[in-house]
Amino acid sequence: MDIEKEIEEVITSYPRLNYFPDKKMLIGEIEISEGDVYNIRVDISPYPVYFPVVYEIDDRIPKKLDRHIYTGSGDCCLTTTAKAQILLKTKVKSLKIFFDEVLVKYLENNSYYEIHSRYFDEEYLHGPQGIVDAYKDILGIQDMRQIVILMINRVEGRKLRLKDACYCGSGLTLKKCNNGKHSRMYKDFRAIDKGVLINDLTHFENLVTKN
Repeated sequence: MDIEKEIEEVITSYPRLNYFPDKKMLIGEIEISEGDVYNIRVDISPYPVYFPVVYEIDDRIPKKLDRHIYTGSGDCCLTTTAKAQILLKTKVKSLKIFFDEVLVKYLENNSYYEIHSRYFDEEYLHGPQGIVDAYKDILGIQDMRQIVILMINRVEGRKLRLKDACYCGSGLTLKKCNNGKHSRMYKDFRAIDKGVLINDLTHFENLVTKN
């Protein structure tokens, strides 16, 4: 599907949005539930290589890191770079899917926070700890040392085969471990660009140094 058709698909689903082709931006309102409306600006120029850049333009969401808004640029922190890359290469195959599965869920989570002072879906902390926690979720293990080994091996071009021992230390092959769940997680992990892995390794180092 070409980008113009993707934009039409988004506007059909979210009719309060308008597209400004000269700016490559979708601007307007999204109603995530009856009476719950967000006024947003979405820069789609980075897509499909990266997530679109989203701004909530009524200052409903405080510009604070713990509310998942970057304080300098003011755009929404939707997830970690590594998880965004995995989503773009697996589930997010169109702009509409990005809106449905990423942006709307982000806004729904904020609305939940406004009522309950906590997020319904747990959000990652900003800084090294959040980066590390994301990799723990991506790979389904808690061992930071093993995660670092996997990251370094990936950067250096080494990869696990299905018949190799699973990275979790169970003694089972990657193919059979956890009913194949770890092999699927490892496949997602391999979708992360080497440049992102190299950058994220510094966050592991910072966390270890801090502790």
